[in-house]
Amino acid sequence: MSRLCKRFLTLITILFVTAAAGYAQIPGGIDVQSMNVDELSNEQILQIDSRIRSEGITMAEFERLALQRGAQASQVRRLTERIRQVRLEGDSAEVEERGQLRPVQRDTLDLFGERVERYDRDSIESDSLKVFGSDLFRELSRTFEPAFNIPTPRNYTLGPGDEVVVDIWGASERTYRLTVNPEGVVRIENIGPVYLNGLSIEEAEQRLLNQLGSIYSGLRVSDPEQANTWASVSLGNVRSIQVAVMGEVRQPGTYTVTSLSTVFNALYAAGGPGRNGTFRAIRVIRGNETVAEFDLYDFLIHGDQSNNIRLRDQDILQIDPYKHRVHVWGQTRRHGFFELTEGETLADLVQYAGGFTNQAYRERLTVLRVTPTQQSVTDVMWPEGGDLTMRDGDRLRVGEILERFENLVEIEGAVFRPGEYELTPGLTLSELIRKADGPREDAYPSRGIILRETDDLSLELLAFDLLDVLNNPEQHDIELMRNDQVLIESIFEMREEYTVHIRGAVNDPGEMPWGENMTLEDAIFQAQGFRDDAAAYRIEVARRLTTDREEPQPRINRVADVFRFSVDENLQFSDGESDFRLQPYDQVFVRVMPNYQEQQIVRVEGEVQYPGDYVLENRRARLSDLVEWAGGLSDYAFPEGARLVRQLEDDVVEEIALLDTMVVERVGTTTNVGIHLESVLSEPGTELDIILQEGDRLVVPRELQTVRIEGEVLHPASVRYDDSRSFASYINAAGGTTDNAQRRRAYIVYANGEVDRTRKFLFFRSNPEVRPGATIIIPEKPEQRELTPQERISLASSIASTALVIATLIDRLSR
Repeated sequence: MSRLCKRFLTLITILFVTAAAGYAQIPGGIDVQSMNVDELSNEQILQIDSRIRSEGITMAEFERLALQRGAQASQVRRLTERIRQVRLEGDSAEVEERGQLRPVQRDTLDLFGERVERYDRDSIESDSLKVFGSDLFRELSRTFEPAFNIPTPRNYTLGPGDEVVVDIWGASERTYRLTVNPEGVVRIENIGPVYLNGLSIEEAEQRLLNQLGSIYSGLRVSDPEQANTWASVSLGNVRSIQVAVMGEVRQPGTYTVTSLSTVFNALYAAGGPGRNGTFRAIRVIRGNETVAEFDLYDFLIHGDQSNNIRLRDQDILQIDPYKHRVHVWGQTRRHGFFELTEGETLADLVQYAGGFTNQAYRERLTVLRVTPTQQSVTDVMWPEGGDLTMRDGDRLRVGEILERFENLVEIEGAVFRPGEYELTPGLTLSELIRKADGPREDAYPSRGIILRETDDLSLELLAFDLLDVLNNPEQHDIELMRNDQVLIESIFEMREEYTVHIRGAVNDPGEMPWGENMTLEDAIFQAQGFRDDAAAYRIEVARRLTTDREEPQPRINRVADVFRFSVDENLQFSDGESDFRLQPYDQVFVRVMPNYQEQQIVRVEGEVQYPGDYVLENRRARLSDLVEWAGGLSDYAFPEGARLVRQLEDDVVEEIALLDTMVVERVGTTTNVGIHLESVLSEPGTELDIILQEGDRLVVPRELQTVRIEGEVLHPASVRYDDSRSFASYINAAGGTTDNAQRRRAYIVYANGEVDRTRKFLFFRSNPEVRPGATIIIPEKPEQRELTPQERISLASSIASTALVIATLIDRLSR
């Protein structure tokens, strides 16, 4: 193959691959044709969003681009929703915590539902994978700040930064607000420094009152009965302290909290224990000594805060790795992972899990246990096995009770109280029927059935005679068993529904229920009587042919029995026919009188002597007759522009609507019939003199002097008629055609409703004649549909294949 051919093929291949790749991907490198948004990770969504922002396109432009490149509309909507959700979460990634704004990152979840690196307050995880207690630290909308609006704790230890409020009343009144300085003292006017660091509020009150007694003589601390001045000491603003949260915690570090903060307050500020952190043994280290060990489960389960001590400056919360963690799933009120301490039992675990649900199977609990070499299963009876000591890695599974009843029977059908009943010892069929208040009047008496489960759960059918069971239970009664289903059918269920159908000239035709002794008069009465056009003297009843069911009969030619009757307007039969009774499935036909005809209205408008509505006097009334009824044309009539508007038949309108609903909405349900009124009036009764139909409307205008130009012209307008002007000059009078005009298909609609168009023969074009009142219409070019990405790729593939064939031929010819 020549070098030129090779270059040509290479170019075509590059173009094809580029087109295919360009139309198959969107910003972010996602193949839109096989895209499944639910399988995209959050990182991929963030990458797509980053590309969209970097390319400077809006979300609306992105959606349109994705649809053009072959993406499914549902996937595009789902993708944009996830992008907007990611953007919303990013905008709210700063939350208020501990009185100040702190940036918070999103996080990913591991097996235990814990945060690994990032934090996401909206993360959703399965209940069976959460560690009990972790939810407490997951919702940032909650707050566990220490309460400040409380009485002064008497054991509170003062330190630098605390504010002490001294209120004095009685013979002297004054309030001191004293702040402990870094040296641990407060300064009182006329007294000097008083050392309070390390004292409790109670001790500080005693020292301050002793000092204030030197300047307030009425303040006698040792002899209150002789005092005329009194004082109290309380805590004002509290100081801030620094505590360190270390170990297996989500966000370890040093935190600044108030001096009223407890262990739980600091733990919450740090996000709680991490993936491997303990919830049961959180140590508080003060100096080099462990002063408390906080059990979060005691706090959550029992509300025990005995070890939730108040922290001091430089305290350390040490969270060690957990030692024993077990998994619970099934029919307990709480699911997930639970941390146990050494020696805790299955009963303790069930308590932490909130106990059993009402659907739990408690006779046998399953404990899956890991041994040094393999796994084992332990069946535990409850509550006897509640003292089983749990180990790290154990898994407790609580099953569900069976979806079956141990003492249930059911009765359905034609009884007064169908439903489910208790199976008592020795319960019989007759007793069950009496419990259901007995059979209804329509119960089928000769047969009922019992559906019974056998030992292998297959169904067995037992038939019984209802009358025998009820009237002679000693011989025919049946003892019931668990899960028996008794079915007693209604006689109406055992046959077709009996009906009679009436058609024709009645006020309410249709189907009605048949009853015994139903007459033809009854059927007409239920159909609301005759219409005005009913031929009561000709009523037909068509009846099915019936044969003997016991012996087969040969086929015959007759298919129905037809009876004819004459009934007057009072529903009275002729002599001898009044005792005729209808049978099920009879068809009644009430005929219409042959010469009955409702008035048919036509209308004439415009320049006639008496415009208005007229009734057609005969079936052959014509256009000339209508003009004559209207008194003839007026002196100002323009018969050349007269038109006839005719209603379309209902079936025609339905067919048009099936093809194109927009056509019906635009055109309506009428059509213009082209007429030549002058010729009609000069030669009435000819083919031009159209026979009128109901709803026709004749419009006779005044003399028309304009021509209307519409469609694809620069300025649609009405132009004065001039018989010397040509078809093209009228179009030019409207500014000429637009770039989207289809000039060669121009047509004209005359005032009388006729239409003519431009014709072309070889190189000659023949334009229609222009008359007064006509409308020239220039249609637009048909819209060219843009190729879809798949069509473009297919076209590129075809071009490449054709180019390959051409190049091969050129190469062979060059040889």
